[in-house]
Amino acid sequence: MTKSPETTSEAITEITRDPYASEDSLLAFTDHRGEDTTAAAFKAIGHPVRLRILSLLARRSEPLCVCHIEERFSLAQPTISHHLRVLRKAGLVSAKRKGTWVYYAARESGLAPLRAFLEQLEAGPSRALH
Repeated sequence: MTKSPETTSEAITEITRDPYASEDSLLAFTDHRGEDTTAAAFKAIGHPVRLRILSLLARRSEPLCVCHIEERFSLAQPTISHHLRVLRKAGLVSAKRKGTWVYYAARESGLAPLRAFLEQLEAGPSRALH
């Protein structure tokens, strides 16, 4: 089965190409290596509970026990565990077992791509491409 020209990455790049952009900015635009990771992270925080959990953990300098996370929500423990698992799989939080408890912390390496993307958007079109 052959792909139609409309679905190839070359066709997509051509459609989205800015004719006024410099060659350097075109290379940056077409370099998609980190986009899958960034998209997965945004997808993970697309749920309000996960967004609140990540916000809670990102504001703390020390890991937080899962029991202290649970007490801030009116959700069952399995639901909180599910949301923490999604955040962990997206690389946004780390988990460390100490005895019977699990402690969670925001991962700077997971948050960095989100920050970079948002900063690029905030920079505006004239500065984001340079």
